Amino acid sequence: MAVSILCHDISDLCIGKPAVSSLPLSAPVSDAVSALRRSPSQSLLITSDKPSPEKKAVTIAGSICLVDLVCFLCSEGKRLDDCAGSLETSVSVLLQKGRVRRVEPHSSVLEALDAILDGGATELVIPLRPRASIRKKHSTESFCLLTQEDLVRHFLASISVLSHIVSLSVASLDLIQHEFPSVQSRCSATSALSLLNHHKTPVAVITDSGHLIGELSGPIISSLDSTAVTAAASDIATFSVDEFVDWIERIGRKSARSVPEVVVCQPGSSLVAVMVQALAHRVDHVWVVDAKDDCKVVGIVTFNEVLRVFRDQLTAVEEIVEF
Repeated sequence: MAVSILCHDISDLCIGKPAVSSLPLSAPVSDAVSALRRSPSQSLLITSDKPSPEKKAVTIAGSICLVDLVCFLCSEGKRLDDCAGSLETSVSVLLQKGRVRRVEPHSSVLEALDAILDGGATELVIPLRPRASIRKKHSTESFCLLTQEDLVRHFLASISVLSHIVSLSVASLDLIQHEFPSVQSRCSATSALSLLNHHKTPVAVITDSGHLIGELSGPIISSLDSTAVTAAASDIATFSVDEFVDWIERIGRKSARSVPEVVVCQPGSSLVAVMVQALAHRVDHVWVVDAKDDCKVVGIVTFNEVLRVFRDQLTAVEEIVEF
């Protein structure tokens, strides 16, 4: 039964999820600001061009998210003095190649995992099968976007089958990454955003003694309103990390948006506890703090590593069954 978890069609995970919004590669950044505000997901697909009525296939150039927009608008340099001009720049400047990978609906969960863990993707683009009434019209392809969170939820739904794995501690499963980007609160927000953009992993905000006092991460940035970021881009570029975090919390309260909390665990915490914590707070990572000093950060557990453990453990079971 454990092996069957990996054999499910990936399209099963798309049930109930809306189609992801998209923009052509030639669209200006201002269009991305508006589209991100309306988008049901936290990302936008970028297509190479608008397909003609005769050519329905869509070529996906990549994807963008609010983190890309923030890092672009708030980075140091000439864009500080020309925010309006930056908004007219082609959305291609925000493009993150390799972040998304197209996977066909009939592909297995195992193939989807391979696309993430070996292919380097963080999001999977699944073509949605159009209804018969829509197929008669010359409509173009639409897509569903699956994240690492969706795959973790899939495995959590089969927790009884995975009890031999999820009951173990994150330390015993070697899930803790002890190297991670970090900054101190007095550092500039732009330096922290550069780290976030470069490493593609959360940035810990720590004290001189290594105690965790906050973070900058994709989920936290994604809780912002894209138009608020655009309006305050020049100010953000002058903020310290501490001021930026305070600004995010103020904007969250004003807009009634929920800003994800910093989630922590200890090395002895079970994998299932860490999964539940992360999913409950809609984040893709959990910081690991010292068992004797619950404020000193010693590492991080990410969904990417959690999925790697599931794939390795379940494929090992598959090999035993086949043998």
